[in-house]
Amino acid sequence: MTNHPLKPVDDRWVRISGISLLLLLDLYSAQTFVHSFGLATVKAVLEFLVLTTITWEVNRWILVRFRNWFPLLSETKKRILLVLPVCWVASVLVDWLDMFVVNSTGYHAPYPLTSYINSIPGALIYCVLIVGVQEAAYYFARLIKAEKETEALKKENLQTQLESLKQQVSPHFLFNSLNTLSYLIGDDAKQAEKFLDELSKVYRYLLRNNENELTNLATEMQFIRSYFHLLKTRYGDSLHLQLAIEPRFEAYLLPSLTLQLLLENAVKHNIIHKTQPLTVQIITRPDGLLTVKNNLQKKVQNVPSTRIGLANIAAKFRLLNQREITVEETELEFAVTVPLMNG
Repeated sequence: MTNHPLKPVDDRWVRISGISLLLLLDLYSAQTFVHSFGLATVKAVLEFLVLTTITWEVNRWILVRFRNWFPLLSETKKRILLVLPVCWVASVLVDWLDMFVVNSTGYHAPYPLTSYINSIPGALIYCVLIVGVQEAAYYFARLIKAEKETEALKKENLQTQLESLKQQVSPHFLFNSLNTLSYLIGDDAKQAEKFLDELSKVYRYLLRNNENELTNLATEMQFIRSYFHLLKTRYGDSLHLQLAIEPRFEAYLLPSLTLQLLLENAVKHNIIHKTQPLTVQIITRPDGLLTVKNNLQKKVQNVPSTRIGLANIAAKFRLLNQREITVEETELEFAVTVPLMNG
């Protein structure tokens, strides 16, 4: 699955609380408030405030970079193990920079060499604290986001299923199917048997597709062949389907009924006649995209449409953090391109 840079998690309160906690720990460990309040206390508070803020923000910046490289929740352990050494080194360098600036400017009494050495284990403790707090906040934010996306995806999937069933299980569709079957029974028993078999496959798939939001391309293509057989029986040589599917993409995933909706869209809005045959092409591309296109010959009368098919497909891919689908229309051709997901 393609990973896109993640939107930053709103962690302002986590950062403010964390920096405040580190500031208090620094002031406590330095016994700042043991002595009477004065200029030295103010200087210490300012120094530690700047130091803790820079330390926290540098560690957070590093974490954000690693999250873009390893964004999945399943990669949390790997991400933490890789980021901890980097954050530790960064924290030590920030401590050393602070001590160097203080010693160079005479801000207060200089730090001895032992302070540089002692900062190494101390930076590790602070680093573990910062990474732990930030990752916990990130983890729970991602869980909440994933739960919302799952619910939204289920809603979109259900809406697509209902729309598809409404189109295909309508009296008009049943009438055409049964009328075709009745004709075939009296004219060609073998073809009637084949038609009935494909019809049962279509309905079986439509009624079972709600078990999974995603399906692999191979399964979707099996359904499309059955579905197209019904259309072909009705339209004959006026309708053609051309497939160019690379075998290596058959295991890739896409939302269920995507191809059926696109094929239905082509049949619904275009003239299909022996003098103006409609050709639908389903093609995989080397870059992991799939295109469904047809020669454009719009019906003279506008066909009522809810326009929900393409909108639902686009919404599903968006919820799955995939590339946007593209819709291209020229004078001669209509094409929709969707990304395939490497599961």
